[in-house]
Amino acid sequence: MAHTHSIRSARVRLDGTDAVWVPVALGGGITLLAAIASLAHGHLGWNDAAGIVLLIAAATLAEAFPVPIEGVAVGSTSLATIFLVAGATIYGWAAAAVAGFLAMALVELGRRRPFSRIAFNCGVYVIGGAAAGGVADRFQDGTLLGLALGAVAAAIAFYVVDITLLAAVVTRSRAVPFVPSLFNYVQLTFVPFAVMASLAVILVVLWDRSPFVAVVLVGPLLATALYQRWIHGALSRLREFDRLKDEFIAIVSHELRTPLTSVYGAAMTLENQQLDERRRHELLEIISTEAARLSRLLDDILWVSRLDSGRARPFITPIEPLPLVADVVEATRTHLPQGLSLELLHDSPLPKVAADPDKLRQVLVNLFENAVKYSREGVVRVRLGSYYGNVRFSVRDEGPGIPLAQQERIFEKFYRLDPNMTQGVGGTGLGLYICRELIDAMNGDIWVESTPGEGSTFSFELPAVEAS
Repeated sequence: MAHTHSIRSARVRLDGTDAVWVPVALGGGITLLAAIASLAHGHLGWNDAAGIVLLIAAATLAEAFPVPIEGVAVGSTSLATIFLVAGATIYGWAAAAVAGFLAMALVELGRRRPFSRIAFNCGVYVIGGAAAGGVADRFQDGTLLGLALGAVAAAIAFYVVDITLLAAVVTRSRAVPFVPSLFNYVQLTFVPFAVMASLAVILVVLWDRSPFVAVVLVGPLLATALYQRWIHGALSRLREFDRLKDEFIAIVSHELRTPLTSVYGAAMTLENQQLDERRRHELLEIISTEAARLSRLLDDILWVSRLDSGRARPFITPIEPLPLVADVVEATRTHLPQGLSLELLHDSPLPKVAADPDKLRQVLVNLFENAVKYSREGVVRVRLGSYYGNVRFSVRDEGPGIPLAQQERIFEKFYRLDPNMTQGVGGTGLGLYICRELIDAMNGDIWVESTPGEGSTFSFELPAVEAS
């Protein structure tokens, strides 16, 4: 039922849980064969066959597109339970078992899940559907009350099977006690279960009166699902904005405090003490360096504000890339640390590039400063080349490298490889985000290639201007 806390969640792995998933898969397989044999000998009419097919289709779609329930810790919930419980109540255990198998198998195969996961999930739905149908049959007395009670009992049976097998495989994989885990999952999933059970009863009662009337329920279900997804998405975005706001305040406060402290300390020393010329020059150098650092921080914040508000639209024009890059390289060389050099390599000739010169310069400055910041010593290599109608700019540093799992995230806003500054390198996590947004605005592409311990190469391509 509840995808965030069921085995269908990617966070629950079946490795080392053969003692749970294999028996479930075998039990499901045996039950499925018995259900197929029962249906084959039951001489289903065309109306019943059409109804079962319709419920299978509805369950498959519901399983493929779970609905997030806002305010419930369980997260996304599959509405397939409604249709499987309805099928178990109306058409019996065999129809529900086959419907559960087909719905889950089609979805899991479409998602290319591992065999163990497909087998377990299909087994859960087959056993759950069969149990629901068997329990519902005991309440069938031809009355509306008996039908409704049967639907409730079927929903409870399906839920008990689902949640018990889930708790079993989770406790086995994580080596935690079964009973506390089961109790925890019941608490998390009770509200979605109650919602699903209520809708299943409504569907069963309507279906008993007329399958055509029951189709009317599809409209409200679809509207509810779409509304819940919209609400969940909107609130998720608001929570993300709130998180980014808090992170922005924390990072900027930290980044402002260090240079301000240095500037304040140097200024107080200059004011209150008699100093020789060398010491005065050193303190003025500190003030100049930290003031420039503050200026870059404020520039980054202003760039992010312009990008987020759409006020940083580029003015694309044909430009010669080599002179612009050479200017930025020369400016960077003036403040290189000792032991580090900067080398510019380029193809000849180079075509003009379609870009905004100011924004291209900003991207290059950010990439060069990052390369210098993370390279203790050695050579930072800048290369320009022509590649299949584009001009490629590459910056190769001598830094510690970037793990593969983080190579996409480094372009996110406020993401930092070393948030605790264990390597002594600070930053706001805005530079690469600005680079990505500016390159995207100029119809280009940016990426990184890196091996931990061997440095990183940041590259981006912009469209070349065809010679007329």
